[in-house]
Amino acid sequence: MKQSFHSGYVSIIGRANVGKSTLLNTMLDEKVSIVTRKPQTTRHHCLGIHNLEHAQIVFIDTPGIQKTPRQAINQYMNRQAAFAMQDVDVLLFMVEALKWQEQDEHVLNLLQSSRSSAKFLVINKADKADKAGDKTKLLPFIESLQAKTSFDEIFPISAKNKQGIQALEQAIIKYLPANMPIYPEDVISDRNERFFAAEYLREKLMMRLSDELPYELTITIDDFKEKNDVYHIYACIWVEKASQKNIVIGKQGEILKKAGKDARLDMEKLFAKKVNLKTWVKIKKKWTDSEQALKLFGYDN
Repeated sequence: MKQSFHSGYVSIIGRANVGKSTLLNTMLDEKVSIVTRKPQTTRHHCLGIHNLEHAQIVFIDTPGIQKTPRQAINQYMNRQAAFAMQDVDVLLFMVEALKWQEQDEHVLNLLQSSRSSAKFLVINKADKADKAGDKTKLLPFIESLQAKTSFDEIFPISAKNKQGIQALEQAIIKYLPANMPIYPEDVISDRNERFFAAEYLREKLMMRLSDELPYELTITIDDFKEKNDVYHIYACIWVEKASQKNIVIGKQGEILKKAGKDARLDMEKLFAKKVNLKTWVKIKKKWTDSEQALKLFGYDN
């Protein structure tokens, strides 16, 4: 008897910096969501499409949910995450092993109103609890969360080290409806090349700038064209102040040059083409708290 095909939507939710984007990239074995040590790196929900022989899992990566979003950009990210919690086939609530915070409690309360068919508790960085000798504490931690809300499945994993990933994948497939593929099998994301070019450059800048310029930075792609089998990409880096512009450029342009080079190499790997990347830095005052500016920069859904 031929095995039936299953496909459906799976959202990954949780507070900031628990490893949601790392899990998505690990599941797909592709880099479709940028990752840094900074919380709130993810700003848009992004589909990652995992194609298997008998299943297609459409993952939705979401920004970390904040309890009291003050600026317009934080409110936008909360809307993105809330949208992704509704009407999916499986919802993965991701937490960090042995670390329960007020923000986790807030996400859990939102989870209870979700119309998702199945809810999984995914406990990331479980390998660190083992190494620290806290393995005996992990079971009581799981039991305390199960007492708060009944989960259909519970998986301790390490998204970074791929521990527990195969078991999680197989469990997800069991909860997906029998269905034809939603997307063509050669598609890995709903986002286009312009989106990835902007995100890769933002990732490299965030990694290099550390705490100096955490969130007042965004990227727009002013032009993206192919000529002689080379992608020519013109990117504008937006900040809020003149002092931030100097930080992004760095002494003798070193920060911008190095970040641009690293981003270009990632783009060439993803696009399988040579890339010529040109960058400029411009100022848009208080853009993070302006609905009009957010729409101008692509934060409009």
